[in-house]
Amino acid sequence: MDSIPLPDRIDALIEAHCSPEWRKLTAQRTAELHFVAGEQIFKEKQPADQLYIMNTGKAKVHSSFEPGATRILRFARDGQVLGHRGIGLDFTYTVSATALSDCSVQMIPMPLFLELLRANAGFGFHFMLFMAEELRRSEEQVKNLMNMTVLQRVAKALRATADCFGFDPDDPDLLAFTPSRQDLADYAGATYESTIRAVTELQKKKVIKTVGREIRILDLRKLEGILRG
Repeated sequence: MDSIPLPDRIDALIEAHCSPEWRKLTAQRTAELHFVAGEQIFKEKQPADQLYIMNTGKAKVHSSFEPGATRILRFARDGQVLGHRGIGLDFTYTVSATALSDCSVQMIPMPLFLELLRANAGFGFHFMLFMAEELRRSEEQVKNLMNMTVLQRVAKALRATADCFGFDPDDPDLLAFTPSRQDLADYAGATYESTIRAVTELQKKKVIKTVGREIRILDLRKLEGILRG
């Protein structure tokens, strides 16, 4: 079977695969919200009555697995969707989303978004691919937590950061956005202390270099080698 390009930016999918009438209706009924860094966009177990699309900014999608323990499932950037994990029989958010930087977010009423899926087959098809790929990555992440060392999981958190946010255009080794060490720990499923030790070890291996709270990836190939074990 020929490979199908996987969707990334949901706003681009709406533009490409929805009719002009539906694009206009969606724009008319979409509200723009603003969140400051650290502010919660929506909360786990709340009714999933809205779907969110990032205009600008950065966010994390996370869940609580036990009291006091948080697991980051993915990062999100411009054009990406939030809140779609609430689609289901009871329409309840199964995860939370929190702004990592100041954000501008489009809020689409969930009933409207479902009608958008029903009325625009091309958009529905590509959104299905997006959901399937995210499920695959979530399953892979669970396997990684069981089979990877802390060093590998922290390396994966850094790789995920680079994949989502990219590098500084004026400094090609510097991550365009560096999550806090606690967020790296929450993505890696590790303690804060073991994450700090892993970051230190990656520095000793000359894979990365810390610049204050920021991180520069010196050798991306070596980082990927650590991921592969």
